[in-house]
Amino acid sequence: MFQKEKRPEEVFTPRASEVNDSMYVDRPELEESLKKGLRSNKHLLIYGESGSGKTWLYKKVLKKEGVKVHVANLANASRLKSINEEFKNLVNRKQISRKTAYAETKEASLNAGVGSGKLNHQDQYTIADIEPFEACIKQIRKEAGDAPAILVLDNLETIWSDENLLSELANVITLLDDESYAKYKVNFLIVGVPGDLRKYYQQTPNLSTVANRIRELPPVSRMTLEQCRDLVYQGFITELEYQIYDIEKLTSHISWVTDRLPQRIHEYCWELALLGESHGKKITNDLLDQADQSWLKESLSSNYTVVESVMNERDTKVRRRNQTLYALGLVKSEEFKGSDIESIVRQEFPESTKDKTLNIPQILSGLSNKENPIIKRSPKEDSYCFSDPKYRMCLRAMLRKKANSDLVEKLPVSNF
Repeated sequence: MFQKEKRPEEVFTPRASEVNDSMYVDRPELEESLKKGLRSNKHLLIYGESGSGKTWLYKKVLKKEGVKVHVANLANASRLKSINEEFKNLVNRKQISRKTAYAETKEASLNAGVGSGKLNHQDQYTIADIEPFEACIKQIRKEAGDAPAILVLDNLETIWSDENLLSELANVITLLDDESYAKYKVNFLIVGVPGDLRKYYQQTPNLSTVANRIRELPPVSRMTLEQCRDLVYQGFITELEYQIYDIEKLTSHISWVTDRLPQRIHEYCWELALLGESHGKKITNDLLDQADQSWLKESLSSNYTVVESVMNERDTKVRRRNQTLYALGLVKSEEFKGSDIESIVRQEFPESTKDKTLNIPQILSGLSNKENPIIKRSPKEDSYCFSDPKYRMCLRAMLRKKANSDLVEKLPVSNF
């Protein structure tokens, strides 16, 4: 049977909320940790940088384990100033969905029979006579039947600065142990990012009470090089059937500029796949610079602008800040000190740094104090981390060492 060729946007899907099964790359340790957590009878907390694959991971595992999943968005709770309001929305959305399905089914059955006309069926849907949180988990249990059920609280980072919402979250976490709520057998899966996790623990009322009810899963971080290679191979060769001239070099470059974060890999590969589509479904090494430019422009434009704004002017002889920015792109650890960056600068630019005082700590301090900082002080205070992981990717994609010199140049992106 003839099978329609897939298009790049059907394969590389960086913003897809649903799991793209053909492009899912197994992450065994994280998957096993989540499965084990489901048996702990505790609420689970999963965290990782934006784009690290948290959503696909939990959706894939929970579906495979037969767990019924419902999602409450804490970003919406932040907008409405109440988590209970989001629970109420969740109940109402489900009721409206069932009402619509009932009406469509009834209308279809009437049209298929000897009768004519439509069923005029007007029901007033209101929240149950119990409070929204209980109404929410009661409905979840009703829909799940005897299957295990999880209520996902997504985007924890959107509420950490609101003490009222943190207090409300602490209360509902505690309430699920109460007999009136525990009978529904619905647990939470709380999803957030690392920095906000620290803030959550620092600012949550009744911390010990809450922490005793939560099982923190290992962080969802970047993929391994092998997992990145699997994703690239699966997308370009298996799914799109492209011809790759140097798969190892391609994988190495993609893993480097994207920092092996799944969403960013998908973004970059989509840009590269479009270029390959116009070159007879062939990916050559000379397309990589074009892909870098396209990716910078479409996915990292704001980061590019910030980096560009802090680079040295052309008339600066040494351009030490540019060297520092380049070194920041090379750093692999999540947190780093001035001495770490100075070591990289001296190694990469030996001629201009020999017997010189570099003042790297002063440069890093200046970068962290900008209005839109590329780096920020870590909780340890004596080190730094990126304010957004996309800055590390941007530095890697946009900065190049000029041949036979100690100068750093930026990759031009036209019409920025």
